[in-house]
Amino acid sequence: MNLFFMILAGGVGSRMKSPELPKQYLKIESEPILIRTIRNFTDFGSFRAGVVCCPVDWVEYTKALLLEYRISPETVFVVPGGKNRNSSVQNGCRFLMDNYNVTDSDVILTHDAVRPFIDSRIIRDNINAVNEYGAANTVMPVYDSVIRAASADSSFDSLNRKELYRVQTPQSFRLKELDKVINSLPEDELEFYTDVASIFNDRGYFVKFVEGSDNNIKITTPFDMAVAQAIIENTP
Repeated sequence: MNLFFMILAGGVGSRMKSPELPKQYLKIESEPILIRTIRNFTDFGSFRAGVVCCPVDWVEYTKALLLEYRISPETVFVVPGGKNRNSSVQNGCRFLMDNYNVTDSDVILTHDAVRPFIDSRIIRDNINAVNEYGAANTVMPVYDSVIRAASADSSFDSLNRKELYRVQTPQSFRLKELDKVINSLPEDELEFYTDVASIFNDRGYFVKFVEGSDNNIKITTPFDMAVAQAIIENTP
């Protein structure tokens, strides 16, 4: 079994209100978020290779950034992302399938570029879950009360929070299966789905839940940057 990882770095960061740099390239403690994220996987030590899917206009910048921070271009590759998350996954799969002799048992972890605090326990649990069940989704329970409404002016339904989970990443699969499933989608479904685990679920696959972490935040707003700084300052 070979292990691969895919970092999805295709966002432009409109909610971060950073006109010059997409959010994944902003720095926390003098290091870009993207670099922190990648290092969690390269430091794990068991991955054969990784691929970073980034905006087309930022491919060369990303390659230069990886070299600057001494991330080997022989094991971590940069490929252009697509026009949405799922087409980026397609591009990442295509690169790995074309460049490696992928077997049925090979596993891939797909992860948001702006979740820089994933830890080795979550990575290990994802690998074990895929080996046993075929697919994994990292989640956390919901603690707030949750309602559903068509708009802010409409009536609403109360939802049972005991049946609800917050989705994090990694979402992990057997690489050959991911390549087959993601390339089976018509264009409208590529646009509709916001995460790959939901595609697998809707296609009838069993997806094993893996417990995430409160630290495994997704950095999308200036407030999240402040939270990230606090995590760094309070991590031994």
